[in-house]
Amino acid sequence: MFQTKKQIKMKAIIITGKGQVTVSEVPQPEKPDQGHIIIKMNTMGINAGDKLLISGNFSPGLFNQSQYDIAGVSGVGQVIAIGEGVLQKYLDKNVTVYRSLTASNDIVGTWSEYVQLPYLQCAILPDEVNPDDYAGSLVNIITAYGAWKQTVKEGHKGIVITAGNSDTGKAMLGICLKTDFPVISIVRNAEGKKELEELGAKHILIQGTQDFQKEFAALTIQLGATAIFDGVGGALLNEIIGVLPAGTTIYAYGFLGGGAPLSFHTSLLMNGITIKGFSNFKTETVQDPEQLAEALTEISEMIRMPHFRFKAAKKFSFEQINEALLFTPTNEGKAVLQISG
Repeated sequence: MFQTKKQIKMKAIIITGKGQVTVSEVPQPEKPDQGHIIIKMNTMGINAGDKLLISGNFSPGLFNQSQYDIAGVSGVGQVIAIGEGVLQKYLDKNVTVYRSLTASNDIVGTWSEYVQLPYLQCAILPDEVNPDDYAGSLVNIITAYGAWKQTVKEGHKGIVITAGNSDTGKAMLGICLKTDFPVISIVRNAEGKKELEELGAKHILIQGTQDFQKEFAALTIQLGATAIFDGVGGALLNEIIGVLPAGTTIYAYGFLGGGAPLSFHTSLLMNGITIKGFSNFKTETVQDPEQLAEALTEISEMIRMPHFRFKAAKKFSFEQINEALLFTPTNEGKAVLQISG
């Protein structure tokens, strides 16, 4: 008699409803599909995107769905198998992953013991770094990289980062320093300024100080910074929009500053000020597979810089997932998940 091969199970956090998750066992991927890799996961950082996926409150098509409704979009682990068409360089390497970069119906993971992903959803980590430092990094890095590429293509010569101390803001700073692209970072306080100074930033402004607008206007003209990489919105944009150089474009990707409405005189539009929403999913960097492959290679080469590390404030086991989702990120970092047992 023929014996049926027993299917191997693995531990995973699955979505059971809007805002609801549980730890369960699902089939473990064993042989990667074409263009995919299998990763033995180590650590998973919890970013805003991970929580958004679980909430279910997003536009259709925003996230690539996982088989078995496994939660999470970020993490880090070691590649243990590669499918047809995947370069040999990925095998046995630690990678940082972001599940939403390319389309696939064969995704399994990422908040699971093992993950199957297209290889273009991963960046290879250098052998000498601690993989856990990149448990939630790739989403921030690819967002900054895609925005930087777009600003260069659209003719801007310098950039302003409004959320200077955010993970994405620090990633943008690192990219600009690496490429010698003029950059101005805006922070909320002296502590934030000190943090960026230690990361090599030269042009830092503290929001709300007496001469903030005057210094901002002078510095943007001096550096030719006509691109605003804005993750704050609201009140901060209201402070600076009236003194922006002619031809400035605001790329709005977030609103950490809250729900304050943007208010400006329509005469500013005569000065060539443009405001547009920004999403990494819609950039040429992400939509073009060749450009995405090039971007991930360049990211792998620069990722050892401290600007790209993910700060873990507290570690949780899979069984503590609900407690982890309630954890509020601090200056010390965010929550991370680690597989127990």
